[in-house]
Amino acid sequence: MKTLSVAIASYNMEKLIEQNLNSFINSSVIEDVELLYVNDGSTDSTASIIERYQKSCPSVRLINQQNAGPGSAVNTALENASGKYFKMVDADDFADTKGFERLIFTLKMTDADMVLCDYTEFSEQSSQYHKVENIRPNTLLNFKTECKKLDLQMHNVTFKTSILKENSIKLFNGFYTDIQYLLLPTPYINSVLYVDCNVYMYRVSLLGQSMSKQSLQKNIAMHDAMVFSIIELYEKVKAQAVGEYVLNKLVSVAGCQLWTYLSFNDGTARQGIMDFIKRFKKASPDAYKRFSRLKTVMLLNITKGRAYSYLAKRI
Repeated sequence: MKTLSVAIASYNMEKLIEQNLNSFINSSVIEDVELLYVNDGSTDSTASIIERYQKSCPSVRLINQQNAGPGSAVNTALENASGKYFKMVDADDFADTKGFERLIFTLKMTDADMVLCDYTEFSEQSSQYHKVENIRPNTLLNFKTECKKLDLQMHNVTFKTSILKENSIKLFNGFYTDIQYLLLPTPYINSVLYVDCNVYMYRVSLLGQSMSKQSLQKNIAMHDAMVFSIIELYEKVKAQAVGEYVLNKLVSVAGCQLWTYLSFNDGTARQGIMDFIKRFKKASPDAYKRFSRLKTVMLLNITKGRAYSYLAKRI
């Protein structure tokens, strides 16, 4: 069994995919890893580049599918994963090779349900290092008691593969599934280990990234569906130890949806934001108590939506 399966959703990344590939295959631990590159219907040379690497490196595996979105690509990778652990990496990002090697050494020795590492946001102009705070390194801890201290990101999380498979974790097709990937497994996580090293190099400031204003506006219905999937999860776990953690994440992503509605600054979006607030309240009155404390929600409710233009001009 391989130590780690890495899922790399790949769509039209011919300019960046080689940096991603090299950051893994140039490591001393490559034989302990399977790199599952899911080509999500690329129309450029992404697949042929991966295929070339596959011929020379047994750890590289190309899986072709029709375009269905990043969530679908991760589902496909998980179906094919055979490693002890599972990690998502976007094709336009890459690994800190030395940090990646340390992660693999740790994964060989631990049996934690979830392993955390540090990551770096990287651009051509600058970089910002993100360290996991308030948690002891190299100590197996109880996730249920530690989760309130954590800020889980797709970039710093590695899950035990069996947790994902045995509990049928499956993401929506399309964008904005990172939050599902982070939260859906949490009811089944008992132990967490933090490794004090940088592993993930997260490229920012790219045109067309899913969290850009243009992408959020274009895919607002997809983001809406993701928010309500997390509401559904919260309703299932609100009485559990992870309930508060899920609630905090839910309010954060719902706030992003409010921002997107405001970014349109038009009459249709004004009605949309008020409908969103009403649907949220109906779907989970308990979560709505926290959500309604957001200043944006309070002002919209007090003015029955008339504050929309005022708020839109200030984002």
